Amino acid sequence: MRTIAVSWLLILSLASTARAELTADEIVILAVRGSGESRELAEYYANARGVPSSHICLLDCAPRAELSRAEWDTAVRPFIRRWLEEQGITGRIRCLVTTWDVPLAIGRASPESLDATARREQWQRERLVRLARLSDLLHELEALLAAEPPPRQDFDESATSQQVGQRFEEAFKTVGERVRGHKEAEEAQAAAKTLEQMALRYGGRLGYVQAVARRDAAELTPEATRQLDVLRGELQGLQQGLIALGMLTETAQRDRQALGLMHEISGLFGSLKSIEEQTSLLDGNESYASFDSELSLLHWDDYCLTRWVPNTLHYAFDAAADKHLPRTLMVARLEAPTMELARRIVDDALTGERDGLTGKFYIDARGIHDPPQVRQQGSYGDYDEALRNLAMLLNQYTKLEVVLDDDNDLFQAGECPEAAHYCGWYSLSNYVDAFEWRTGAVAYHIASGEAATLRDADSNVWCKRMLEDGVTATLGPVFEPYLMAFPRPDEFYCMLLSGRHTLAECYYRTQMWNSWVMTLVGDPLYNPYRGRAALDLENLPPNVKRVIEGPAPTSANE
Repeated sequence: MRTIAVSWLLILSLASTARAELTADEIVILAVRGSGESRELAEYYANARGVPSSHICLLDCAPRAELSRAEWDTAVRPFIRRWLEEQGITGRIRCLVTTWDVPLAIGRASPESLDATARREQWQRERLVRLARLSDLLHELEALLAAEPPPRQDFDESATSQQVGQRFEEAFKTVGERVRGHKEAEEAQAAAKTLEQMALRYGGRLGYVQAVARRDAAELTPEATRQLDVLRGELQGLQQGLIALGMLTETAQRDRQALGLMHEISGLFGSLKSIEEQTSLLDGNESYASFDSELSLLHWDDYCLTRWVPNTLHYAFDAAADKHLPRTLMVARLEAPTMELARRIVDDALTGERDGLTGKFYIDARGIHDPPQVRQQGSYGDYDEALRNLAMLLNQYTKLEVVLDDDNDLFQAGECPEAAHYCGWYSLSNYVDAFEWRTGAVAYHIASGEAATLRDADSNVWCKRMLEDGVTATLGPVFEPYLMAFPRPDEFYCMLLSGRHTLAECYYRTQMWNSWVMTLVGDPLYNPYRGRAALDLENLPPNVKRVIEGPAPTSANE
């Protein structure tokens, strides 16, 4: 499992347009024309939920686990879009349901489609330019208030950002001490201002804001405080521009624009690091995705294929500021190790809604207690804290029986009777059968590749095995994700327990990325707490209310 520190992937303000709960006539079911089981399951779900039979779209692709990127681009995606237009329902459909034999994953894009050669050459040229400019800056820095001009030591063309950063860290420390110890007050003051400007050139607005923010507020003059506010405003605008560029198709032109914004945000050093990261991305070609996640962007003509695109249905995405973006769709999958189990998913969802979902809530944290000041968003410590925060919210605002394991060991066989819900980690592709699942149970395990297969008889991945054991809905990645690809447990489950949103809406309001590797397995209309919320909604903290009571998922251009 990989982690990534992300500070500006989403614009944190609520979408402006509310929508009612997802309904059956807003769903289209996708099945494979050449698979009798696929057509049968599509019809079974349509009959069970009242989805119009005319909303079953039959794909002409062959049944397989992975679809090629070329076939998706040239055949499957255009066919679905054309079919929706012919039915006259493009604007009404909010959710797609994939069924048995519809591909689970989409493979990597070709290097040609990623414009790889031109982009790699451009990154190398830009890298050498920044190394030269950083060499100039380092020489200026080391000469500041020096008794004698220091010898110039330029960075070698092979120098990494880590090596560059180490040299600058040492130089800033040495020169800072030199400035503070200088006897001539006027010269020291002038040098301090010069040093500040060098730091801005090196680390950009973001580096400067972070450095100033670490100071004691009492040390800041009114002018410094005003300048800090101005820089923060500039940063927000630049970061929003970078997010918008990050959604576009990968081209050398887009890269140049993005690098210019990154330079304004993070300076010479930040843009050098960005070049290294983008080159690594290009070499790694992380353009694979789950079929369902790619389906979410069915109506998007051009977007970034390397890694992900921010999910415009997330509760924190600024839909009002991005009305130009195309419609984003919710997608859920009805599939299990056998056809009988796939039908059971549908039946158990109906039972859970009719009878209500009762039982215990099991939470398996790992005992990672990073101090708040060092805990980064998307880190192991951050997600472990989210699990403990979920337990705290459940204990304080529900009547559910909550069992929290805050040790590194997982729940073991027989330890989890009457399980209605579970969330925990980390047993890689190795389900630990500790549970007796209640009908309608919703559970997920945070680990890599836990939805890599849903039908391989020999596999012990968590999604497949939980479905076999009785879970009604789950989620997981088809390839290795980053940790932040998973919905935060304290957000996803609070939404579900509120009874205000269907399963698909809970998932799409709390997962951050599309065109990536996650998939949701279960009836998208499932809402076991509709009309009987398990949460004390009136007394919830404001940050939790924000997740639950904000607008339900809608496309960003409505």
